[in-house]
Amino acid sequence: MTSPAAVKAFTGRPLLAATLIVVDRSGSEPRILMGRRRPDAVFLPDKFVFPGGRLETHDGDLALTGALSDHDRACLMRGVRHADPERGMRAFVTAAIRETFEETGYLVAVDGPAVDAAPALDWPGLVGSGVRPDLGHLRYAARAITPPGRPRRYDTRFFLADASAVRTIVPRTDGELSEIGWFGFDRVSAHDLPSITRLVLQDLKDALDRGQNREIPFYYWRSGAFRRVVLKGRTGG
Repeated sequence: MTSPAAVKAFTGRPLLAATLIVVDRSGSEPRILMGRRRPDAVFLPDKFVFPGGRLETHDGDLALTGALSDHDRACLMRGVRHADPERGMRAFVTAAIRETFEETGYLVAVDGPAVDAAPALDWPGLVGSGVRPDLGHLRYAARAITPPGRPRRYDTRFFLADASAVRTIVPRTDGELSEIGWFGFDRVSAHDLPSITRLVLQDLKDALDRGQNREIPFYYWRSGAFRRVVLKGRTGG
């Protein structure tokens, strides 16, 4: 186990990452799919988090089905800095779905004939059998950049999916997350959460309570100060 005191601050450019927030609204109160990170993790040890992780090389290769809303797509594409913006967008979406499956066993927001075979397949096997991310089940929820001075820094896109988009569940016993389950806002707030997770949860709760169109916030730190801006549906910048 790495001693926290021995962990050096990350000095490079933030790594690209994606997260999926799955919300179950079938009961009396919304519940969120979350889990606890391993105590020996370098980044956010022992914290409760949404499933997610770094983009991988081939995440942008997959063709996607369905479509984001025009507003969500414009906000997402605005922040994609890639020689091929469409490929960059695909990579964020695929990473969010792939990481959720690998960390929790929940296969969410996908289409394809091999879904029923998921218990016998890993992610490459599912992709090879024709499973594809389905944008029609997703909303773009937020963007956040880890503040300076942390052992890892990520530039993360958060996506939102309803629990009705869960296609199958494969039990996980050796992943990065433990205590995986569905948590109401009050229950999860009592756990040890990263500050950015609290911010995202509060914004999501406020939006669900109001029943209004969601803002898409961008959280970041500049010159030592925290900032929250609302992304607009325009390109560039």
